[in-house]
Amino acid sequence: METKTMKPFPDNFLWGSSTAAFQCEGAAHEDGKGNSVMDVRVQDPSICNYEVAADHYHHYKEDIALMKECGLKAYRFSIAWTRIFPEGNGEVNQRGVDFYNNVINECIASGITPIITLYHFEYPQGLVEQYGGWLDRRSIEDYVNYCTFCFKTYGDRVKYWLTVNEQDHVNHMPFRIGFKSTSVLEDEKKGYLANHNMCVAAAYAIKACHEIVEGGKIGPAVCFDMHYPTSNKPEDGLAWLDSMDLRNYYVLDMNVKGKYNPVFKRYLEDRDMMPEIHEGDMEAMKTNKPDFIGFNYYASKSISAFPADEEHPIGDLKIKLLPAEEPGAYKIVKNNNLTATLWGWEIDNIGLECVSRILYDRYELPLLITECGFGNKETPDENGYVEDDDRIDYLSKHILSVKKAMNVGVEFIGFCSWSFMDIVSGHSGFSKRYGFVRVNREEHDLKDLARSKKKSFYWYKETIACNGENIK
Repeated sequence: METKTMKPFPDNFLWGSSTAAFQCEGAAHEDGKGNSVMDVRVQDPSICNYEVAADHYHHYKEDIALMKECGLKAYRFSIAWTRIFPEGNGEVNQRGVDFYNNVINECIASGITPIITLYHFEYPQGLVEQYGGWLDRRSIEDYVNYCTFCFKTYGDRVKYWLTVNEQDHVNHMPFRIGFKSTSVLEDEKKGYLANHNMCVAAAYAIKACHEIVEGGKIGPAVCFDMHYPTSNKPEDGLAWLDSMDLRNYYVLDMNVKGKYNPVFKRYLEDRDMMPEIHEGDMEAMKTNKPDFIGFNYYASKSISAFPADEEHPIGDLKIKLLPAEEPGAYKIVKNNNLTATLWGWEIDNIGLECVSRILYDRYELPLLITECGFGNKETPDENGYVEDDDRIDYLSKHILSVKKAMNVGVEFIGFCSWSFMDIVSGHSGFSKRYGFVRVNREEHDLKDLARSKKKSFYWYKETIACNGENIK
């Protein structure tokens, strides 16, 4: 909706940026850290692994100094579970505990609010080997014990926490849960069992946070794409409703409302994928609500009807990673009204405004954008400088969408770009760069890992300094 005037960003708006431990820290086998499922996954040999990444483990002081220079109000980062508990449970690794104490203290000394993600894809391989990981109920207790340790250790300084990053994606990617893929349907069934256990674990972690961390606020961090009907055909509108229930709402409905929404529940029952619900599970979710919703936004999807037939029966899933089509429900198709990144992600800043309004209306909780960014291949000049005007354009338009959503009443805590410095992309290695700060390394050539500021660094610094008054 257009209005005659535009409200400014509030003075306490958290201008931030994000990273994830396995994608930036490196030091994958140093100082007592155990293996996570990301450390042992089978990697495409054409892209780098996570052993060195951006070497943030050894450069964190330099990186946080750059954050301070940029004016960041918040730094969202994850704790690598296996730096604290190398096997996922059992003995504590004090060197890992000390590292995150140092990072937190460095942030606070620099005037930066730490926002900690407790679990960002790095599930302990030790728990997979002990009992199958998230597919076993013991995973709930181990996750809550790990979270409780973090709350007790860091909660005197850290007040913002995130339970699980992109749980909605983890469910559909066997390697991120730690089991070997069999059939797509069996993978999905295991994924939804893991999803249920994660939701129960998150509820008890929320309870622990509220009991232990004075003034602590905690919420999930989901990936939420905007979906549109491809046309004004009624069947495309119905497919859009199905896609929102089956792809977007289901985790948050469990996290916030403590229930399986009816469409999602019927979908699971019809396909024999409904997990066993134990006594107290749903009550734990209903009782322990998050304080806010963190969400990652990158793109939108266009949705068409996909009627089931003999060739495409109900339950026929052929695409393993985040199913792009569900016979009898929906199909994702190209949106010819949008441009896309080099990796085919359709760029849609208006979609962020739509998502923000939908989330706030449906769940009535403050919002925190935990990731939003533009990945690209980049060539620096001889001084390491990158003219990343495309990133500036992308972020300017998306932040304007946040401003417009706030203007009509949506409550935001802050905006965290992805990512502050270049890091290893989850699927595309170091060639896909997101940062305001360039890290001088290539896919398999570590070079000197020197940091250099891109053009977008100075733009974001100006944006923060004027509290977004340049966003118009």
